[in-house]
Amino acid sequence: MYAELILLLSGRTLDEETAQAKSIELEAALNEPEEWMLHLDPEEIRQLTVEIAIIDYVLIGDKIDELHELISHEFAEPLKPFPTREDNEKVRVAEYFAWLDRELDARSPSWELLAWDNDIDDNLHVIIVRRSDTDNILALAGTMGLRARRATDV
Repeated sequence: MYAELILLLSGRTLDEETAQAKSIELEAALNEPEEWMLHLDPEEIRQLTVEIAIIDYVLIGDKIDELHELISHEFAEPLKPFPTREDNEKVRVAEYFAWLDRELDARSPSWELLAWDNDIDDNLHVIIVRRSDTDNILALAGTMGLRARRATDV
């Protein structure tokens, strides 16, 4: 049952074998959560628990252009279209985050994008924060052992 749900939720991008493997992992986590948690590093648990608490503010994307759309939707006035390069090559993540940083800084109030490191998956997890709060957020996160950094440092 979970395998079918996972397959459908993935937009059918997973093959059935991968969906089945994820289903087995999910069922183990649901049936024996304490056992499942033992396989995670305490730092991973802390990071994931905080992310779950603030999930309404976390934007998650596996591709930078998709993440751009999610970020843009967070503002009453959308961002400029996803940037392109003159040589028609793909915009690199560092180039995009540098461009986005300038765009967010020009807004009032000034905003900044933080990367929220997550060892659970390969997606980009980001949070939009007031630029004036960035240093305090990073100091607090560091004190708590959480992995957050400016997106421009990715």
